[in-house]
Amino acid sequence: MRRLGPLYGGAVALVHSTPWRWPSTITDEHRSPAWIVALGAPIGVVAWVVAALVHGAGIPAQIAAVVGVAMLTVASAAIVERGLAARIEQWQGHGRAGAGVPTVVALVFVTLVRAASLAFVAPSHWLVVLIAAAMVGRWAAVFLQSLGDPIAPDDDTGRSLVATPAPAWLIGALSVAAAAVCILALGKAGIVAIALTAAITFGLGIDAQRRDHGLAAPVVATAAAIGELAVLLIATLG
Repeated sequence: MRRLGPLYGGAVALVHSTPWRWPSTITDEHRSPAWIVALGAPIGVVAWVVAALVHGAGIPAQIAAVVGVAMLTVASAAIVERGLAARIEQWQGHGRAGAGVPTVVALVFVTLVRAASLAFVAPSHWLVVLIAAAMVGRWAAVFLQSLGDPIAPDDDTGRSLVATPAPAWLIGALSVAAAAVCILALGKAGIVAIALTAAITFGLGIDAQRRDHGLAAPVVATAAAIGELAVLLIATLG
């Protein structure tokens, strides 16, 4: 912690919200919401690099888009997909017993929609769109946590987008940053993407409070899925 100084929060977020491995000296402390959102940028860049390389090798853009979305999943340790699956199971009343057929169908559908949406975007815009998708998704997760009580440690297992409670000013600053990135990527439609994400995320939080009396890691990951999907869908309108 002393060696990393102010970057320690970033190391914690890197370890617990990406596949990155780090020495065991990195603990669960200080999961900074700012770093969780900021890490969306390099994740989007990694997804774009892979998609661009595939497309540059002569592979059709539609297939390269699928690869790019797959890399978006890999670069974020499949946190969004695993959390979404767990939340669907909870909605069905199956707890954490494992993904059933409806859950698998839902995940496949969401993945296909994400890939198809990126395929409709010009490859020259993939970079900004993928960065915006990853950052807005992570912002949605942090935004949701600012609306409810902190998530108990027992409800946060392994890698997740769970963050430490953030003051209102920080949530406001992150919201402005996410909106700026979204507008840069989508133009005026970026405002719609942010507003839609915030509205659905708020409804998701109300549902979690009614059903579970609080938030949990799968709910937070579902909020991130909503943010990513909103950006990719609205990007097709450009």
